[in-house]
Amino acid sequence: MLFMAVGGIGVIVHLAVLTTLFAIAGAQFVVAQSIATIAAMTFNFFLNNILTYRDKRLRGFWPLLRGLLTFYLVCSAGLVSNVGVASFMFVREFSWWLSGVAGILVGAVWNYAASSVLTWRKM
Repeated sequence: MLFMAVGGIGVIVHLAVLTTLFAIAGAQFVVAQSIATIAAMTFNFFLNNILTYRDKRLRGFWPLLRGLLTFYLVCSAGLVSNVGVASFMFVREFSWWLSGVAGILVGAVWNYAASSVLTWRKM
């Protein structure tokens, strides 16, 4: 449940970055979606580390850095599918925000399953 709550907040972070870059700053959609995805992933990692996996919390610079890089690696498949689905929908003239949300949903399942097993496992 906490992972889903953090993910929900991450959706807000994602849409805020996407809105800022695409709708306000005029960046290309795929660039804005990619940066928004990475921003939300980073936010989610740190909030999950504090809340969701507090019993396995990564502490100290090197464990956090290793965990963040592992999280990025694990979520890279989710990132590719996220941006791919969002871009596919966007070029077919779905609204930019709906395309962004669809991409988020596609990546979320993989990110949860893989990160819970690989990022916060007990060493």
